Amino acid sequence: MKDYLSKIQNRIKNLISFKKINPHNHWNNLLYIFFATTIILIIFSLYLLYEIKNSVAPQLTPESNEKPSLVDEKIFNKVSESFGNKLLNQKEVEEGLKVYRDPSM
Repeated sequence: MKDYLSKIQNRIKNLISFKKINPHNHWNNLLYIFFATTIILIIFSLYLLYEIKNSVAPQLTPESNEKPSLVDEKIFNKVSESFGNKLLNQKEVEEGLKVYRDPSM
């Protein structure tokens, strides 16, 4: 039992000693973490390249051939009709068919 308690105490002391500043160990740990991350990313990118090369990679398939309309047709017709009316009014004014009273008189 004493051996077991001494092992636990030694582990606790090791954890506490980890808190002490040791730049060499900390930089080594960071180096190992970044190196492992880089290796994992390279392997993953090569795997994706292999999948794409063999056309096995998951691809999106369109659910329907119908393209969704981005514009509400009722509002579009209303706006185009409004512009058509404005164009007709402009042509009437330019040709002189409509006579407007001068409000300053």
